Amino acid sequence: NAMGNQHTPLYPDVPGRDRFRGDSWHAARWNHDVDLTGKRVAVVGSAASAVQIVPEVAKVASHLTVLQRSANWIMPRNRKFYSDTQRKLFRRFPSLIEATRRVQGFLMGQVQYAATIGHARMRHFEWFALRYLDRAIEDPVLRAQLTPDCRYACKRGLVSDDFYPALTRDNVELVPAGLKEVTEDGIVTTDDRHIEADVIIYCTGYRILDFDRIDVIGAKGQSLAEAMGDSPKAYKGIVTPGFPNYFFVIGSNGLVLHVPYFKTAEHSVKTIVGLLKQMRQEGVTALDVRQGVTDAYVRWMATQFKRFSWGSGDCNSYYTNDSGHVPFLFPGNFKQYAEFHRDIGLQDFNLISGTETPSQSPQKGQSWTPSPAKQQ
Repeated sequence: NAMGNQHTPLYPDVPGRDRFRGDSWHAARWNHDVDLTGKRVAVVGSAASAVQIVPEVAKVASHLTVLQRSANWIMPRNRKFYSDTQRKLFRRFPSLIEATRRVQGFLMGQVQYAATIGHARMRHFEWFALRYLDRAIEDPVLRAQLTPDCRYACKRGLVSDDFYPALTRDNVELVPAGLKEVTEDGIVTTDDRHIEADVIIYCTGYRILDFDRIDVIGAKGQSLAEAMGDSPKAYKGIVTPGFPNYFFVIGSNGLVLHVPYFKTAEHSVKTIVGLLKQMRQEGVTALDVRQGVTDAYVRWMATQFKRFSWGSGDCNSYYTNDSGHVPFLFPGNFKQYAEFHRDIGLQDFNLISGTETPSQSPQKGQSWTPSPAKQQ
């Protein structure tokens, strides 16, 4: 399963969306046939999609309204382009590219510490983000509206050089409220304000780990969606009990915070291929991860989530679901993730050969315990 997990649009569950007489779409389903020049535009949401869209829409719209339920932590992007000289050096000395990438990876890795409750790096990141906000926004009222009321990384951290400046334009208004209803000619906010609009753009995120998009039936006749339920679980992000030979490239708790998606995906594929090679060597037809191994791993993860702001449940974020379960992120850095994957072997699975069916229960005593080094 390499379907990904951030491309199925999530629309707000409010009445009236089908009554709107203007144009509307989700940020992931952009309508390129509509010219926004001179239009009154309402953007619902102020997170990752909005910080990219708002600055561009603000340049052409007659008026832009941005709905924000809660403020986000935003860092400057400081976008820079490599000079001709730098590009020549990269071509001549390819090792410089790798060194540059390693430095960038190290810096991105600091976000893991910044998300750790009580860590000094969190205070550093919060201070830096607030200093950026203070310098970018002079209006004290607007600045207060944009000041987060949660810990850094409780929600997805954002990076933008032009979102704050866009909000200071005369034709742009930030409304610190959510969406209550859509009317024929606009929107109604949660503080009962009616705002007229010609176009509504939903920057409201995606359906994360949506298992009902395909009809997969496991060994016991249960669908994947039924097995996962509201709190999906997978062993080390790549397999779940009852579904022999069914692998996830990025499954539940299979993504490392602020590590490139492709890096994690490539590592998962490497692990899956390694298991397939072991199957061939041992003459095994299918693998079904043991329930006991999976349960032990899930229990360990539950003890780790509380260490991080994104697992605290102190804010409204797609990192946690309505029940407080963290279905998305791995509770550690990429080095730990890679170490865990190196330990995966046939000993973690019920082995199936020929016409055999998976065991109905795991072998007694089967468990999983991280080594001391991995618990740090």
